[in-house]
Amino acid sequence: MVIKNYIEKNRYYDSVFLMKIARKLSESDNVENASIGMGTPLNKETITDLGLNTEDLKNAGPNDLIIAIKAKDDASFDKAIEEFYRLVNEKTTASKNSYQSIPSAKNANPDANLAIISVAGKFAALEARRALMNDMNVFMFSDNVDIKDEVELKKLAIEKGKFMMGPGCGLSFINGVAIGLCSMVNRGDIGIVGASGSGIQEVMVLLHRNGFGISHAIGTGGRDLSDEVGGATMIQSIKALEEDEGTKIIALISKPPSKSAFIKVIDEIKKCKKKVVVHFLNGDNNLLKENGILYGETFDETANILMELSSGKKIEPKKIFEDELNIDEEIKKFKPGQKYLRAILCGGALTDETLIYWNKNGKDLYSNVALNDNLMLKDPFTSYKNSIIDIGDEAFTKGRAHVAIDPTARVNRFIKEARDKETSVIYLDFLLGYALHPDPASVMAKAITEEKERAKKEGRNLVVIATICGSDLDPQDFYKQAKILKDAGVILFDTNFIAAKNAFEIINKLEER
Repeated sequence: MVIKNYIEKNRYYDSVFLMKIARKLSESDNVENASIGMGTPLNKETITDLGLNTEDLKNAGPNDLIIAIKAKDDASFDKAIEEFYRLVNEKTTASKNSYQSIPSAKNANPDANLAIISVAGKFAALEARRALMNDMNVFMFSDNVDIKDEVELKKLAIEKGKFMMGPGCGLSFINGVAIGLCSMVNRGDIGIVGASGSGIQEVMVLLHRNGFGISHAIGTGGRDLSDEVGGATMIQSIKALEEDEGTKIIALISKPPSKSAFIKVIDEIKKCKKKVVVHFLNGDNNLLKENGILYGETFDETANILMELSSGKKIEPKKIFEDELNIDEEIKKFKPGQKYLRAILCGGALTDETLIYWNKNGKDLYSNVALNDNLMLKDPFTSYKNSIIDIGDEAFTKGRAHVAIDPTARVNRFIKEARDKETSVIYLDFLLGYALHPDPASVMAKAITEEKERAKKEGRNLVVIATICGSDLDPQDFYKQAKILKDAGVILFDTNFIAAKNAFEIINKLEER
């Protein structure tokens, strides 16, 4: 076998596109592994962790393309490089509807009413302004946009009667179309507005599994409920859903809002003629209660309230996975010294919900996005005691695709945690949707099977638990993903909250032992 790095100076390609090509090359005959990306520090670290680095890697800068391949021989490497450029040219030739600017795209497609923007943050605001000035709604996946620009863009959008979803908007579901990192679900009479991508999706899929549906789910971007932005898109969306004939109930989902934005949203809820249910993670529910506003304490409870309001009766949530975790039996198998949870989640809101549960029940859980400063990990790449990692955080995604699109970083982190002699439980979430990795379960299954077997040979017990935030309508297929994970020895739970609770119970009993 040979390992070689091919560097092309000042050649940029989209990270998701590169990931797809790397996967195709890895599946080629005589190629054992391939990693392709721009020469950012994190990408270079990933290539090194995969054992695909050579001395040439040091010469690559952030603007340079790196193709790192482990192949049978030099001829196989050369053939893989040729295949890379064939695939690049194939994509270029196929892209007949390619335009140099938003105005030119609009001129060629006068009926287009939505611009999806995913460019570097310093360019994103300009492109969003161009889209709005061309009478288009904006879905901005890009982050690292100046908050002053966000305020101005949202003001302009409202003036023009358009929506400015973002910056940092992970997903939306408009008129039955899944946008961004979103699951496909049934249409129905429940409308959602959220400043939390995985939080919106968790509620959406829980409703879908129980036979309910979504009219629209409008993502606002994570800073919408800040003092500066003042809930501009959330308030605009409440008004729009109130006027929408297909929406019967409205749900609001977010991380804790600023006090000033919270008051503005409460005032809007009180004016709304439709029922509104609120779930603000770690928010001030007493203020909602004082104002007579319905709220859920968890995503599960929020979904249940919405189903009961929609149907007019009490609903018993559908249970897909039987409780296969026998905690007492698992406790007996752990080796002395095995005592910690290591959770590696793609969903930021799911990470927050887990942190909130542990915090409310009096147990420390360290994190790169901790609720308390004293529980913040000093190094996000190294766990400490009981830890949960939001691996979709910027520290892990800067210069590369989100981990739910390119799972490489999580596979590496999983292996690291699985080999830690103090690890007892690893918790993973799997996000499904059209823009996400086509088969996330299979990517992880090989590592899970191998590391569980390694632990067994070393006399350790490694419990791997997981949830799947997706639906049977997603291209990955919820049930297919579930089977792959079960076959790998993973214990599945219906919701993030149930998984967080079970992980807590195991660690609590280990400490008692």
